[in-house]
Amino acid sequence: MFKKPSPPFIGFLQASALVVYLIIIAYFFNFVTPMFQDNTSEFYAPIIMLLLFVFSAVISGIMILGRAGILFWEKKYKESFTLLGWTTLWGFFYFVMMICFLQIK
Repeated sequence: MFKKPSPPFIGFLQASALVVYLIIIAYFFNFVTPMFQDNTSEFYAPIIMLLLFVFSAVISGIMILGRAGILFWEKKYKESFTLLGWTTLWGFFYFVMMICFLQIK
């Protein structure tokens, strides 16, 4: 029924999902930072930030390495590394676009 998506397209989707996730995390930081301005939250702020960091690493790893890991587990090594390469390439493309956007602005 549906044609199997190509590795460049899957890599694009994975990198795009990661960028959207990072934007959501950035908005979260902008929302939460004013809440930790008083002196009583000096103990809780690092704990929350470290928990978010660990949780974010897990989510990012699943998004980027999930499909490639399944392919690697199925001994489809070439497809796995091709997908990982395309995802990295699209991620680098987004990085360059963000830098160019900041330079223009």
